[in-house]
Parts: sequence; structure tokens; C-alpha cells
Amino acid sequence: MATFVLVASSLFGDLARDGLRMFGALIALVLVPVLGIVVIVAMLIAAPFAAFGGGGGGGGGSQPPALPPAHLAVMVTVSNDTGVPWSLLAAIASVESGFGANMSTSWAGAVGYGQFMPPSWAAYGEGGDPYDYRDVIPAMARYLVVAGAPADLPNAVYAYNHSWEYVALILSRMGYYASLGGDPAPARTAAPGAPS
Repeated sequence: MATFVLVASSLFGDLARDGLRMFGALIALVLVPVLGIVVIVAMLIAAPFAAFGGGGGGGGGSQPPALPPAHLAVMVTVSNDTGVPWSLLAAIASVESGFGANMSTSWAGAVGYGQFMPPSWAAYGEGGDPYDYRDVIPAMARYLVVAGAPADLPNAVYAYNHSWEYVALILSRMGYYASLGGDPAPARTAAPGAPS
């Protein structure tokens, strides 16, 4: 009887151990690809929001992109006409396209320099080119004024992109651009239509 118990415990012990190994291998074969898919999907979902993290060429990085003087000249003129701070227009343009460095159509269908949705561009673009900063900057200001700027900048920016993280980023960048130039008046003397 003792031999039977010894053989049975050895046999069942091996079966249990082998069963656990098989179960672990099966889990690994299923779980690893599933986790890989989850990571890839998470990266695809997060990619459109990468610009919210910082500056440089329209997204990512530690410092916002440099403001081209020709763009600044248009922003100052539009600011004088509408009351929308030029630094707010600069902040939005830096996040949306890196001042035209990345004007790819977004995952949501937004286009051009200011990443307008086509119906919004039809309403505010006044027949202009959504890829030309000279047409887009005034359209951005028109949109923001209808949304409450300059009296209520946070809600106007929220109307532009329905995310409070976006609002925080834009207002932070607005402060950054305002702190760089002080008075951008010299930009007003730039020749109209000067290349960027």
C-alpha cells in the first residue's frame, strides 16, 4: 500500500506540476499578444493628444516653437482689430500646427494651420485657405470672439477645443509668448505678404 501511495503521489504531483506549467504557458501565449494589442491601441489613442505635453514643432518637447515674425505681424494686426491677444493666437497656432510645421488632417478630421473642423472653417474662414496663416489667424480670432474672447478667454479657448487640459496648455503658452516679446510693435512694420 505504501508503494501505491508513493507512486500515486508522485504521479499526481507530476500531473499537477505539469498542469500548472501548461496552464502558465497557455496564459503566456494568450496574454502576451493581448497586452501587446492593448499597448498599441493605447498609443494610437494617445497620439493625437501628444501635442498637449509640450512645445516644439507642434507637439512634444520642452519649449514651444519659435514664432515666425511674419505670423506675429498678422497676429498683432488681428489683435488690434479684434481685441483677442496676439499671444493667445500664437499659443493656439503653436499647439495646433507648430506655426504650419504640421498641418496634417487630424484623426478627427480637423484641417490646416488652425486645425479647424470643416464646418467651422466654412463658418469662420470667409472663403480663405485653411492652410494659409494669413487667412487662418483672422478666422481663429473671429471664432474666439464669438466664443467670448477677449472677456472670457478660458471659455473661448474651451470652445475652440473642448478640453480643460487644452485650455491650461494654451493659457500657459499664451503667457510664454507674451513674456518673450513684451511689445511686438516692431512686427507691425513687416511687409504684408512677407514669407514666413
